[in-house]
Amino acid sequence: MRESNRQAIENWIVEHVPVGARVLDIGCGDGSLLARLVREKNVAATGIELSEKEVMLALQKGLSVHHGDAEEGLDHYPDQSFDVVVLSLTIQELGHPQRLLQETFRVGRQVVVAFPNFAHWSARWQLAVHGRAPHTPCLPYTWYESPNRHYLSILDWEEFCEEQGWQVVECAFIANGCFIKLLPNLRAEAAIYLLEKKANAQPGN
Repeated sequence: MRESNRQAIENWIVEHVPVGARVLDIGCGDGSLLARLVREKNVAATGIELSEKEVMLALQKGLSVHHGDAEEGLDHYPDQSFDVVVLSLTIQELGHPQRLLQETFRVGRQVVVAFPNFAHWSARWQLAVHGRAPHTPCLPYTWYESPNRHYLSILDWEEFCEEQGWQVVECAFIANGCFIKLLPNLRAEAAIYLLEKKANAQPGN
């Protein structure tokens, strides 16, 4: 992921998290986003991170970050424990993203999801013309090193949200660190969604 895209995603999340909110960041890394949210929005911050090294860096920032695999469950959190749950550049690396996302809507009132758009034109071009697995600034890994398990487009994601009964409150699309609106499924390198569960929604299986 381009650093400019990461920064744009982080800025958007900080802008959309309410002051004083209770925030859970799943896959929080070294806690940079949570630290900003504490500093700029005075949130009650909690993080979960699988990498022990990243957890140590987050703890050095004075954050409450737990070392563990969120996919093993969020059972220790009661319903609606958080105002906002964040999964930034995380869902494409999960083994079972649907299961975890359903749990986030149990423990959180709103969910922010950011992910790379695997339908970006450069990825399509490399696959269609060169017949090779895409290798771009936004998708920098070789096929054998990539942590990505799921390759989703913006259209895939929006269809999935509709099936699950999740309402898009707001969304944004990013290319080369800039927000775009025209033809996002083709032009966007990354997407961000702020979601809520629809009232009386009957999620798909």
